[in-house]
Amino acid sequence: MAREILRLVPLFLAIAVASGFVDLRSRSHADQLITAYIPGVIDGTYGAPFVYRVLAPYSVHGLSTVTGFSLSSMSHVTRLAWFLLAYIVTHRYLRLWFGRSSAVAGTLLVAALLPMTFTNSWAHPDHIPELALFTLGCYAVAARRDLLFGITLVLATLNRETAVFLVALHAVVGPYDFKRLRLTALFGAIWASLFVGVRLWRGFEAFELWQFKRNLGFLTLLPEAYDPYYRTYGYFWLIVFGPLTYFALRHVSTKPEFARRALLVVPMFVVVAFTMSSIIETRIFTPVFPLVLPAALFSLVGPEQCDRTTTT
Repeated sequence: MAREILRLVPLFLAIAVASGFVDLRSRSHADQLITAYIPGVIDGTYGAPFVYRVLAPYSVHGLSTVTGFSLSSMSHVTRLAWFLLAYIVTHRYLRLWFGRSSAVAGTLLVAALLPMTFTNSWAHPDHIPELALFTLGCYAVAARRDLLFGITLVLATLNRETAVFLVALHAVVGPYDFKRLRLTALFGAIWASLFVGVRLWRGFEAFELWQFKRNLGFLTLLPEAYDPYYRTYGYFWLIVFGPLTYFALRHVSTKPEFARRALLVVPMFVVVAFTMSSIIETRIFTPVFPLVLPAALFSLVGPEQCDRTTTT
């Protein structure tokens, strides 16, 4: 498998560069990340919940300090690295069930749909790390690699609060024996400790959490001053994940157990996203990719093309 990944790195690197180009060029205020966001997170002035999402800002700032590269250059380099890692991990994740060609196709599908999550006027640094780390967490659960899952959970929690849904995935996948339940409880405690610990470190700050009413408003078109695509931002999450979910649910009973159970986390995630986040920021739905992709790909490529020897 390592040799296969190495052979595919040039392809994934090209896709990462293309994604990075679209990412950068689609932002109307790309410099906000460097001039305000990262410095504001580092000195604690940017505000909640962003000051609690420390992994990406601190890693970019730290690497810039150590290497002597500018904050801007290091931001671009690390973001490109996260894109590359996300695509490599997605391929490895899909190889648990599929042959190489189908896994490459699934990775390309993620890359093709990902630009519809670039709706913010500047790139949040936690976005692509979330794709890479959440997918790695899903892989660790599917492959039953608990140590890898624990390490990934720590990093993902320091990146975004949505890592709690990795704990939910670990819980629903089972098996429901005492050892597994104890592990799930331990992982839940790790997430909770980091969640609270970061807030104690950075200082608790209240922010507007309830977004349900605003999101209902976003389901109408945005004002005419916006261009046609901007006006429909409230539906981008449905455009990206609606078809994937449709294919994931087709003949769902015939699909591997993990693929079926991962779908159970999706309604939990969507409810929380719709009530506590802004749906016009499609990036908040990024963890849905690895949750629905295995089941969707089974419908798209057909069971005769799947590598049945590695299903879980």
